Amino acid sequence: MGDITLPEDFQDLSVWSMWDLDLMSERSLQRSESSMEDIQAFYDAMLPRMENILKYLVTVPMSDEMEPEAKSLLNLAKSMAEVAPAVEQFFEPTISFGFDTSRWEHGSE
Repeated sequence: MGDITLPEDFQDLSVWSMWDLDLMSERSLQRSESSMEDIQAFYDAMLPRMENILKYLVTVPMSDEMEPEAKSLLNLAKSMAEVAPAVEQFFEPTISFGFDTSRWEHGSE
């Protein structure tokens, strides 16, 4: 993953390009293969920005033809949703006492 381009007000978040992932399965894998320190750092960078991110995204038509900048921002928001339970509830990248999510067979996403 290289640098990403985001809408102007969110360019500082481009350092988190590794979380710009289209598919749920990719976001889940990124979370499970990341350290809690990396997950926490991403979470800490995104949390104070989420209100403005969502206010921006609600103005963007959701379609396959989204502008790449908006799509990358949407992917970062989805990744934030992916990591939030790890930070807020489980305190680990995966749920060690739960179902092994690597066993899931993902359908079309």
